[in-house]
Amino acid sequence: MHFWKRDLRADLINTVPASASNPAFWQHMVTFGISIGLKGTLDPKVDIPALTSGAKVWPNPMDAEDQERIDDLFHASVNGHGAFVAAGNPDEFADGLGSALRAIAARRGSGSNATVTGTSTSAGTKVFQAKFFSSKWYGEVQAYPVSASGVDIANPIWTASVPVLAARSIYTHNGTAGTTFPTAAQNLALTPVVANYIRGDRTQEPQFNAAGLLRDRNTLLGDIVNSSPTYVKTSTTVETVYVGANDGMLHAFNATDGIERFAYVPRGLDLAKLKAFSAPDYSHHFFVDGPIVTSTSRDLSNRTVLVGSLGRGGRGLYALDVTDPTIFGPAKVLWDKDSSFDGDMGQVLSRPIIAKLNDGSTGLIVANGLNSSSERAVLFVLDLVTGAKIAEIDTGVGSPATSNGLAAPRGWDDDGNGTVDIVYAGDLRGNLWKFDLSDSNPSQWDVADNRPLYAPIAAGTQPVTGGVTIAVDPATDKRWVFFGTGRLLSTGDITDTSRQTWYGVIDEVGASSSVTRTSMTARNIALFDAGTKNRAFEPNSPLPNGSKGWYIDLDLPPGNTLEGERMVGDQQVVKNALIAGSIIPSTSNPCLPGRGYINAIDAFTGTSLLTGLFDANRDGEFGNDTMGAGNTAVGSIDLGVGMVTDPALLDRLLVAGGSLATLASTPLDPALYGGRISWREIIRR
Repeated sequence: MHFWKRDLRADLINTVPASASNPAFWQHMVTFGISIGLKGTLDPKVDIPALTSGAKVWPNPMDAEDQERIDDLFHASVNGHGAFVAAGNPDEFADGLGSALRAIAARRGSGSNATVTGTSTSAGTKVFQAKFFSSKWYGEVQAYPVSASGVDIANPIWTASVPVLAARSIYTHNGTAGTTFPTAAQNLALTPVVANYIRGDRTQEPQFNAAGLLRDRNTLLGDIVNSSPTYVKTSTTVETVYVGANDGMLHAFNATDGIERFAYVPRGLDLAKLKAFSAPDYSHHFFVDGPIVTSTSRDLSNRTVLVGSLGRGGRGLYALDVTDPTIFGPAKVLWDKDSSFDGDMGQVLSRPIIAKLNDGSTGLIVANGLNSSSERAVLFVLDLVTGAKIAEIDTGVGSPATSNGLAAPRGWDDDGNGTVDIVYAGDLRGNLWKFDLSDSNPSQWDVADNRPLYAPIAAGTQPVTGGVTIAVDPATDKRWVFFGTGRLLSTGDITDTSRQTWYGVIDEVGASSSVTRTSMTARNIALFDAGTKNRAFEPNSPLPNGSKGWYIDLDLPPGNTLEGERMVGDQQVVKNALIAGSIIPSTSNPCLPGRGYINAIDAFTGTSLLTGLFDANRDGEFGNDTMGAGNTAVGSIDLGVGMVTDPALLDRLLVAGGSLATLASTPLDPALYGGRISWREIIRR
């Protein structure tokens, strides 16, 4: 207890991840004990309740024999919030040691974005968050109530649940059409026992059957790491939350009570890895880990189509008709593309676009992502309903020696007729691309001006892996494109502290060359308060004449310290405020959750907002949240959720999750509201 309850490094910030079994957030020691061959007078498996209630007491080891001293090691393990195993044979010792090591490595977290049911804080508004638990690689989806005062994380409305095996509806694709899971080929590759395990059969788990040989699971829902919950309301009463999990399935949950409606197993999964999902020594794999997007009534009349990807789980896309998820069946599986579809299609990690196209169709615009055969940055345009390829636009940049891939696309309706004319997207080499889809003939769609809109000075050092957003400056009528740089795609990225940057680029029609940093205006993070973790950008000032945009290097004042800060999520523009999250992984210890900021600046100058967006001191006022002698508005806040995910903006409230698997909110300046400048709004108008 001594080394658990005392801060062993008082000079360090207390950011140790806590858990239900170990609430300590300070630097402490956790005790794991293993006795080999000798047992105490107490049974660690059954006596904890009696010891807790006082029905039994801990023996005094000071004048006792060996058995009571074994009990003392058990006592130390309990007080140290670890675990104790009395091993009577080599197998029990190996199991106990393995269990201890897994517990040491275990953590809970969230890498997906929180999703809300609407844009107001009126009664009935909910926020959904997905989580993962690495102890046994299981997941959780919860719904929380939201009000004007924030998110009530202490009282979830529901926690998602999966029905018993006989009541589940699970579907897949056999290469020709939708069908029930498993197909004959899947059953052969997985074996019937494992296929049933994946479907939810628990009779082969040792916790339910002493002779069981498959892995014990806490729940039937696998871990959810990067797939974000997607809320869809397809009628006045039918509300559903969709999310991909690393149990091999897309899950559809009733948004009212959290009960699973149906699940879908994409055909592009690696079945050998999925078979290993049942093994007692399972080592984690990604399966259905990608983003989800759904159509609206503007895209297709009286029909809702969901498109998902495997993300880090493989090269695959699938489309489902979810117009009425209460009657989902094999016929509602529209198409499913695996790695054989096109060698230029990689692992799709970013949300596609669903939009009306200038050839009259409704299309799916997809960035090819990572690890394609060509390793080039490629944009695909598919027919939403059939999956047929309408166009493939290759930037020509990238090769197996200099791998590349296209990141999240964003569309723009240039003439206001409801169709997408231009698509912007960044790539891993640091380019920002502009694609021209304005012609009625898809064969004419191409890279605008045959060059990047923005080109980095040193290719590959500032990858664009997050989203871009677009807005028009009402003062100048110039179109801007905003994005950040950095990556967090592999373990090697965690320790990378190279300089990353936030960019705002002006897209000027008729420009003769790509925009570069040399033609843009440098802005900076001017102030940092180590106590509150608040930051301020340089004071508000207009952009110099002739500047092609602005950039802000993500280093910390004073001294321009590089902490590994990067931007890997989406950007949002509301009025003249540009809002984006940035993250800082823990470079010293990858087991720590890292941290991050919600940032807000003047979109069209790259400087501080004249009036702060955040009520940083929670006094109900926004004009007095300033820093420095110049009273510069607070522009960055740390919500204390770890590495922050994309925020959801409600009426006067910002909600965000993070790697600590919790949610936080902060009030927003009411003067901000009145209109969002984004592609969707322009299409709507």
